[in-house]
Amino acid sequence: MSVVQSNLLDRISEPPPDASHVSPLKIFEIIRERWLTILLVAGFLVVPAIALILTLPAYYDATSSLMIGTRQAEFRDLQATQGALDVDAVAINTEVGIFKSQSIAKAVAERLKLVDDPYFRAQMEKKSFKTRITGWISKVTGHADPEKPLTPDEKLQVVRDLLGRNVTILNDGRSYLITVSVRTGRPDLSANIANAFSDVYLDFKRHMKIASTWRSNSLLDEQIIPLRERLRKAEQAVEQYREKNGLISAEITHSGSPNAPAGVTVTDQQLVETNRALVAAQADLTAKRARANQMMGNTASTTDVLSSPIIQQLQAQEAMLNARVASLASTAGDANPELQAARAAAAHVRAQIGQVTSQITTSTDKDLRSAERRVAALTDEVTKLQEHVGRENEANVTLQQLESEAAAARAVYQDFLGRYAQTSSAAALQEPEAELISRADQPLGVSGPPRTQFMAIAILFSALAGVGVAIAQERMQKGVKEGTEIDAVPGLFTLGMVPSFSHSLSELYRSSQPSIYIESIEAIRTILSFGRSRFRAKTITVTSSGPEEGKTVFALSLAANTGRAGKKALILDCDTRGPSALEIVQASGKGKGERHLVTSLDKRGLSRDVLPGVDVMTMNNWKSPSDQMIVPEVLQVVLAELSPHYDLIILDTPPLLAFPDAAVLSHETDGVVLVVKWGVTTQENLKGAMRQLEAYDARTLGAVLTQVPAGSASGLSGAALQVYRHYGLLAS
Repeated sequence: MSVVQSNLLDRISEPPPDASHVSPLKIFEIIRERWLTILLVAGFLVVPAIALILTLPAYYDATSSLMIGTRQAEFRDLQATQGALDVDAVAINTEVGIFKSQSIAKAVAERLKLVDDPYFRAQMEKKSFKTRITGWISKVTGHADPEKPLTPDEKLQVVRDLLGRNVTILNDGRSYLITVSVRTGRPDLSANIANAFSDVYLDFKRHMKIASTWRSNSLLDEQIIPLRERLRKAEQAVEQYREKNGLISAEITHSGSPNAPAGVTVTDQQLVETNRALVAAQADLTAKRARANQMMGNTASTTDVLSSPIIQQLQAQEAMLNARVASLASTAGDANPELQAARAAAAHVRAQIGQVTSQITTSTDKDLRSAERRVAALTDEVTKLQEHVGRENEANVTLQQLESEAAAARAVYQDFLGRYAQTSSAAALQEPEAELISRADQPLGVSGPPRTQFMAIAILFSALAGVGVAIAQERMQKGVKEGTEIDAVPGLFTLGMVPSFSHSLSELYRSSQPSIYIESIEAIRTILSFGRSRFRAKTITVTSSGPEEGKTVFALSLAANTGRAGKKALILDCDTRGPSALEIVQASGKGKGERHLVTSLDKRGLSRDVLPGVDVMTMNNWKSPSDQMIVPEVLQVVLAELSPHYDLIILDTPPLLAFPDAAVLSHETDGVVLVVKWGVTTQENLKGAMRQLEAYDARTLGAVLTQVPAGSASGLSGAALQVYRHYGLLAS
């Protein structure tokens, strides 16, 4: 069994493949088969593409870089007050959006006067394809409006939009760097625009911060006046309340007194001093009362008496006089005048001591009474002061509230004054929170376009387009190209695939050269001769669904292979409407076949050895008188007469979709072989032919795919072709 035969038999149990799938190997086969189509399509696309690429104008790229998020350390507090930028993804995207804004582009156009630049004037005069088409349509329809010259503002807007297309602002998402890339037709213009974008952005950020500072300064200035008035009123209310309630601070009234605690009133100070005096008076009263009590007992032994200098002097005189009296009394009598004089002097001294003691006692009583009066007076004063302090304490609660309000107003006022002074001095020193890292230099050479890369891409895409067209053509062919498509039709089985051949049929079978075509036919013949019982047949009806599908050539080839095997084969050309078996053989170089009459068939002749071992009998004279179809009974008589003389008899019948001959005559044979032309016969035609055969209950042996291109994408290829070539078999 051959390779093709084995592969075909294995397809009985294989499910049909996905028709929408194209394998890579098959794509290469399509490319090899349809290379001319691919070349034409690719050439048709690549030539204008290359011409267009060559006409692309040169351009120059310039790039400047900025880093955002920088801030000046000496103004950190101020910039924090003004709301410093948090550099995160949102902030970076915001800065990129500012760069891309129309305001920045317009400022750049105004700064560089791009409206008058020749490059942008040429860009403004250039009309787009859409504009040209619209203008042409309007002109043709008669609705074209006269063109109005652009105003200066409109020109500036056009240049701004052109800048938006020529400038690219990027941030890589991993850093604080923003790059400004500009592409124009002049190197100097590209560098100037890139630098101008950076400068305008920095100026914009600087002016924005200055404007923000001045706005803050104005707001502060507006708030300072009412705050000053509020502070004045608060302090005035405090002083008025002090005066009204007598809450004069001792710190002011007695500023020279080191003992006056801060924040106390005069009454508080007086109460403290009066309490101190009362304590001293009470101590003095206690001491004087003690002396008075002592004098009430033994006046002479009191401390005041004993410590009195007069008493001490008198007591000394008394002691001297007492000593003289004692001395005189011991030596003289009582009548001694000196003794009497001494006693009189001593008595006089004692009288003086008593008088002085009495005076001391009287003075002590007076001092006691005075101390008592002083204590009473101080006690009354303390009581009055305490009542006054109580009233002051009640008033001091309200005073403290007023003082707190005044202190708060003073703090706010001083804070605003400080901020006002800070913003006033720092407005002119504001810097943007960005820094120019590198300015754009003028490009030294052309930046693009990359014509070589574009050409390579154009060639690649043109080739892909060509391959796509080839695949589309391959897919658009609805004809059957694989045996699996035949197997998908209910009741059909692919007996084999027969390649196309270029030589004549006569030369092919009379030559000794090996051929893939002959081997493919041989694979089919062996199935019909030695295959399963369902395939074996001696008499075969060969037909097709439509005309020109190669059924006659296949019938002759199958008979010729039988002849090559040393057997005899007969072709009965039953296509009475257009017999062609002999014509095909004669056209292929065989026109000298001998015609003999079969004795018992009377004037019904056949041509012998039209191919080696092959006879052809035209049944044109055996048709029914009423129509063009051969009567089955007549065919039965012919087959009964000729069958003993041949090993294989093949009936070449008309197409099934047009005539029922094959279905009717198939009952006189062992079965029907349906011929399918590669790439032409559709599955719908095969299904129609099978419905015709089933309507007549014809036995179908299988189908043969003919005229298959050897080595094509969906033809005879793969392992079978490699095996044939290994054995030296050539495609005919």
